[in-house]
Amino acid sequence: MATYSVYYADLSLTTLQKYTLAQAITKIHADVTGAEAYFAQVIFKQLDVHDCFIGGILLDEPHIFLNGQIRHGRSEQTKKQLLVELEIAIQRVSKLVGHQIWAYIDEIAPGQMIEYGQVLPLVGEDSVWFSTLPAGIQKKLSYLNS
Repeated sequence: MATYSVYYADLSLTTLQKYTLAQAITKIHADVTGAEAYFAQVIFKQLDVHDCFIGGILLDEPHIFLNGQIRHGRSEQTKKQLLVELEIAIQRVSKLVGHQIWAYIDEIAPGQMIEYGQVLPLVGEDSVWFSTLPAGIQKKLSYLNS
């Protein structure tokens, strides 16, 4: 499970940029955490620039705010690596610079999440969890992972 919400203000992202960023975020999450790609989802939401304030002042330049919710159980080093690689990917796709990108990682206990109709497993127990899923879901997830 990982849900990455990408909020952006005072800029437009094309469908191709969103696709490219979603692919990069998914790959980074899978590579850094070791989780299967089908555990990552990416949601984009454009914000009205008049709804964004930093320090109580209306936003005065483009920004992207990334909030990643991941399963609890990853090391501090893994979470730092995740943040750094995600920021680099966002810079590459959006052409924004570091101070225009704010990123956060929140952890949620696996027992407090349901995906694909099942409570999620502890980190490292993905294959056992996968084996308990209905065959149709396994087929879909295998496709998403390919």
